[in-house]
Amino acid sequence: MKENKRFRKIYDSKVFWAIISLLISLIIWSYVSGLDGYTMEKKFSGVQVEFEGESSLLTQKNLAVTNVDNMYVNVTLKGDRTTLSRLSASDIKAVLDVSKISQPDDFAWAYDLVFPAYVNENDFTVVSRSPDTIKFSVVKNAKISVPVKGSFEGSIADGCVADELVFEPETITVEGPENLLSDIDYAWVSFGEGVKINASFTVDEAFTLMSKSGEEISVSGLKLSVDKVTVTQPIMKTRELPLAVNIIPGGGYTEEDCVISIEPGTIIITGDTRLIDDMTEIVLGTVDLASFNEAYEQSFPIVLDEGVENITGVTEAVVRIELGEVKLRTMKVTNISCKNCSPGYNAVINSEYVDVTLRAPDESVLNSISSEDVSIIVDLADYGTTTGQIRANGTVEVAGVSNVGAVGEVKVVLTIVKD
Repeated sequence: MKENKRFRKIYDSKVFWAIISLLISLIIWSYVSGLDGYTMEKKFSGVQVEFEGESSLLTQKNLAVTNVDNMYVNVTLKGDRTTLSRLSASDIKAVLDVSKISQPDDFAWAYDLVFPAYVNENDFTVVSRSPDTIKFSVVKNAKISVPVKGSFEGSIADGCVADELVFEPETITVEGPENLLSDIDYAWVSFGEGVKINASFTVDEAFTLMSKSGEEISVSGLKLSVDKVTVTQPIMKTRELPLAVNIIPGGGYTEEDCVISIEPGTIIITGDTRLIDDMTEIVLGTVDLASFNEAYEQSFPIVLDEGVENITGVTEAVVRIELGEVKLRTMKVTNISCKNCSPGYNAVINSEYVDVTLRAPDESVLNSISSEDVSIIVDLADYGTTTGQIRANGTVEVAGVSNVGAVGEVKVVLTIVKD
């Protein structure tokens, strides 16, 4: 009973209810503090600076913005807690409208703060901004072309030769403020570090803009025609190959009957592996053994296929051919005929005889040949409908013997008439 009276006294006490009222007020105040109407301050660091109208400034007036002292600003806002808590620095922009600028100059402008559409700008105020202004320059825009240079940083296999680097493109167009372009001299690319190659090596590689003094230049604020170049290190293989001539048998002799010497006997060539791997010799030209009597000597230019280079330095070779013991006999040949005359045409032989020199290694064989054994045939297949007197080559045939042939040219005079 005493405890009930004690509690009743507490409940009836004004102090008790005053304390309860105070607690309830504190709870309500805390709740209200969390509602939209509560004010707070918030700092936004790293708000990006943007230049409105910069593209039209470039395209219409050939002016470019450069030397910007700050690309980011800090902003402090005060206002509705809920509104500000929804914002981040990336949602806010510090904007300068440069579209009305018409001449190059230096500027220090205040910027406008632009907020996203989903917030009500009446819910907050700008307490501070740092810095208050943005310094920048507007300069004439220009465009230059610079050559591409570079180096291969790897190693070349034995037996191979590195040729000059090939770049695609060979030049790069750089566009930007005149003051930035004036220092640019070339674009530099290095590649292949640690690579050993025995064939042409190609990569796509980024480049660096360089000054005349060899210092790297930043590409910030510049527009480049490409961001990478295709660079090739051509590899040429070297080989030593013999020189040779093609031999046409004639005059009773074949290649086996000859002693052939060529000076120089070999040259060193270089070229792409695909071009020279299958090469076994370099043919200077053709020699008809029937074109000379006993010995032959002639200089031939050393001609190589495109893409193959002679690195020896010799441009001609001397070919000498010796036939050994040679026997010659000259005969007057009257047995002359024609073949392959065009239909409707006829050939009349005007030469009564032609002197023919026969050659053989054995004199007894030559002595056994009579004039009746030797004939001359003129092939008129290439003359078509030609009419009139001509002097044509004839082919000598010797019947009944081997290892005998005519040397030198055999010319026959004849007249072609239409039937």
